[in-house]
Amino acid sequence: MGAATRESTAAAVGVLDDLLKPGLLGRRRAGSDEVGAELLAAARAVASSPQLTSVLADVGVAGKQKVELVRRVFGKAYDKRTVQVLESLAASRWSEPGDLIDALEQLGIRAISLTADDVDLEGQLFALERAVTGSPETELALGNTSAPVEARVALVDRLLVNAAEPTQVLARHLVQLPRGRRIVESLQEAQRRIADSRGGLIAVASAAQALTPPQVKALEERLAAAYGRKIVVNQVIDPALIGGVRITIGDDVIDGTVRTRLDDLRLRLAG
Repeated sequence: MGAATRESTAAAVGVLDDLLKPGLLGRRRAGSDEVGAELLAAARAVASSPQLTSVLADVGVAGKQKVELVRRVFGKAYDKRTVQVLESLAASRWSEPGDLIDALEQLGIRAISLTADDVDLEGQLFALERAVTGSPETELALGNTSAPVEARVALVDRLLVNAAEPTQVLARHLVQLPRGRRIVESLQEAQRRIADSRGGLIAVASAAQALTPPQVKALEERLAAAYGRKIVVNQVIDPALIGGVRITIGDDVIDGTVRTRLDDLRLRLAG
């Protein structure tokens, strides 16, 4: 990501956060849940039009002209706060045209994360990720861009039948706009962005048996103390680990499983 894109994205995040600030009663402004869905829809609209992408990301086109274009294309259909964010993006500079689409998606995910802060978005998207990775047929079907998008969205809806509406909006978008990514990669990136917007990190705890709620809470507290940020633990059950827990946070791996200790012992004996 180039410097221009980083600066433009940070500026747009500031605009979005200001627009979504809670009111005097501690609640976010009315209808603010629409902003995230509209920003994701705008990302799909821009991505579907190379001409629109090119103009909005063209440093040779005056910012005022691009803002006027945004108003013509989106002004009547979208919430005025969504349009304000789009205007900020249009008036900014981008290192690459595709960075504008990425920023739109990032802001849409952030808006949904902030306005649906009572929904376990990370956990529900993680459950979908596990369902997809556990079924090669499902992953193939969701990743088959030659299939009608309606069929892929319908499959996501069936998988998320019990999930909250904000989770469904996010998952549908990721299927509709893959941008060359595998669906699992898209889901993982969305989880990281949600956690980041909420001031936290995602930890994946792999164990032979499910951890109890008190164990999960204790693990989250210990990891939060070590990393200085809120930690959300997602669990993976892997009987092959025998006992103990392997924790993955980004590129960090903390392995305390029995299987790893046995493997280490075998290596020492073989040496």
